[in-house]
Amino acid sequence: MIRFLHSADWQLGARFTQFGGHGARLREARMETLRRMASEAVRLEVDFMCIAGDLFEDNQVADRLVADAFAILASSRVPTYILPGNHDPISGPDCVWNRPVARHPPAGIHILRNVGVTEVGHDALLIVSPLSQKHSTSDPSLPLVAASASAPAGRIRIGITHGSPAIASLHQENDFPIALDAASRADLDFLAIGHWHNWLEGLDGGRILMPGTPEPDRFSNDSAGRVALVEIAEVGALPRISPVAVATLDWKLLELDLFDPAAAAATLTARLEFLLPRAGNTVLRIRMSGAVDPAGHGLVSSALEPLINRFPIHQVVDETRLAPGPADWANLRSGHPLLAEVLSDIDRLEVLATGVAPRGEAPPGEGGTGSDLTPATVRELLTASQTDIAALRPEHLAAMRHLLFEHLPEDAR
Repeated sequence: MIRFLHSADWQLGARFTQFGGHGARLREARMETLRRMASEAVRLEVDFMCIAGDLFEDNQVADRLVADAFAILASSRVPTYILPGNHDPISGPDCVWNRPVARHPPAGIHILRNVGVTEVGHDALLIVSPLSQKHSTSDPSLPLVAASASAPAGRIRIGITHGSPAIASLHQENDFPIALDAASRADLDFLAIGHWHNWLEGLDGGRILMPGTPEPDRFSNDSAGRVALVEIAEVGALPRISPVAVATLDWKLLELDLFDPAAAAATLTARLEFLLPRAGNTVLRIRMSGAVDPAGHGLVSSALEPLINRFPIHQVVDETRLAPGPADWANLRSGHPLLAEVLSDIDRLEVLATGVAPRGEAPPGEGGTGSDLTPATVRELLTASQTDIAALRPEHLAAMRHLLFEHLPEDAR
């Protein structure tokens, strides 16, 4: 019988530049999660921990980070086996694994540098295939076949490598494709892999597991935040796999269509109030979309303003289309014809750039004073300014409208 914790894709030292000054908090959260895994290893009385690649973000991380991570893992007094992945491949004298800090780790920390067999208990073996580069079309599990064949008989065989399960349409050819029968092909009782950031099990009859990142790093990690407790009773027995929650931060994406601004404002308020008890441990993104008039947009913004700053790490992605209603258009045409013309020209530009006509607004040909830009004129202006219309995205045009409405006279809003 063998019991161990399997994890991967920690990417300690990730910079999170999209979150500006909050990147440091996100990096520290990953260290807190590492501490939590070490504590769980003690509580669950496992025989060892294994990390199937990408403990670090890259080979440029600081020695201090490496030492701190090793110290956390060693504090559990549970043996820990660490495999180089594609983010931190064992690729030369300057890679993290060949620095003194990793050449002489604390007791109990074992770096799996080479293809081969490592004992992890009197009745279990670890069959190892580390990565030495960032990209490859070769299956990293293939070396496990020969290594396993050379291993002593009668022992539980646990493989460990890093790459993409070769699931049609889900992997790239140069992203270390792993055969879907890699465990049985190498006569393994279990194959621990890493690379993708969501939990994936059930491959090869339940003998291959990818646990995902223990600390989510994007809003699509809906099945991340866990490590795996793996129990194998005896040689040939099917592994028993249990997820163990360890994540420090919750990543929450709230998507709102502002078609009905009052309903959107009420929904937003209710959702944020529900999340408030864990605001300090929540990474929040609010994405707003849909056509809305300036008054409706202001209503939702007013609902958002008193709550959003209570979430230290947040992003507001505004993809709404400011769409004047019929009365607004009439007011603009009569009182501010130049502004109406500019709005019409933005609409025409969007049609040319995206091939999609604006919804919820007057057609471009009806929005101005009769002197709207023609498609040919627009193309001439773009060519003269060296602007690539293909590079214009809806968010660019939405920003134009928002900027324009922010500076409209009060009687035109």
